[in-house]
Amino acid sequence: MIDVKQASKLAIEYFASLYENKYHNLNLEEVEISEDGKYWYITLGYDIDRPFSAALPLTKTGREFKRFKIDIGTGKVLSMQVRKID
Repeated sequence: MIDVKQASKLAIEYFASLYENKYHNLNLEEVEISEDGKYWYITLGYDIDRPFSAALPLTKTGREFKRFKIDIGTGKVLSMQVRKID
């Protein structure tokens, strides 16, 4: 069984392996255990540079979020989804 610290570390490692250096300021934003106690839901937030406008090559930093579902028994990352925060 993995605890929340281990689940958070797994989510960060998984994210970093997929996105390499295409993000800045990666932070743990949310943690949640499923009602049945089988999964950790870990939300990571990060900054990315986006074009400011189509006509100009300027960029602005945007904040995005990913939510990970991690099996508590095995530590396996089962899914990664875009997390919309209003």
